Amino acid sequence: MAYCKHCELEISDNTKICPFCQNVLKNQEEKGEDWYPDIRMKKKTYRFILQIFFFLSIVVCACMIMINWIYYPEVLWSVLPTGITCYSWFAIRYCIFNNVNAGAKIMIEMLLTQVLLVFIDWWIGYTGWSLNYALPALILIADGAILILMVVNFMNWQSYLLYQIQLLLLSLLPGILYLEQFIVKPIPTFLAMGISLIILLGTMIFGNTEAKDELLRRFHI
Repeated sequence: MAYCKHCELEISDNTKICPFCQNVLKNQEEKGEDWYPDIRMKKKTYRFILQIFFFLSIVVCACMIMINWIYYPEVLWSVLPTGITCYSWFAIRYCIFNNVNAGAKIMIEMLLTQVLLVFIDWWIGYTGWSLNYALPALILIADGAILILMVVNFMNWQSYLLYQIQLLLLSLLPGILYLEQFIVKPIPTFLAMGISLIILLGTMIFGNTEAKDELLRRFHI
């Protein structure tokens, strides 16, 4: 048995490092089967894949910018694929390799996608579709995704209540943009706002005590 002085635990497999505190184990007398997966190897693999993706992204973007500058200097077409590549980089870096809550990943993906769509809309000659239609649609998609997570993780559904509140607040943004006349198609805007409000109210009503306890824990109210 190997013994970890830091954790004060006996480790029955043949690993040389404590799976809990990562300290080196001493005085191994018996060897057994491996009980714990080698998480460090997975992290190294993921990190290596991320480095490859980052390197390839730089090479591809540099080649596109160089080709654009040499052969087509009058049209900066390379800006659009470079922006999409940057979006893909941040999406993969944050939402795949970061150990964050699934609800937070949905929110970040939605915001990154909206920024990308506004950029594309602006680049091809702004017509407003990214705000009039894409933004409300992304809010509704995020609402649906959060609901699915609540159903799948039914035993811990109340942990996603905060994201419903965030989506409701985010759905007010298109309304503000409509008042400022950045949005000229109000139906998708108010549809997203209404559905977000209905979903939150339904969660509060059917969740009852658990929903109230979650709000108390989050906001101390």
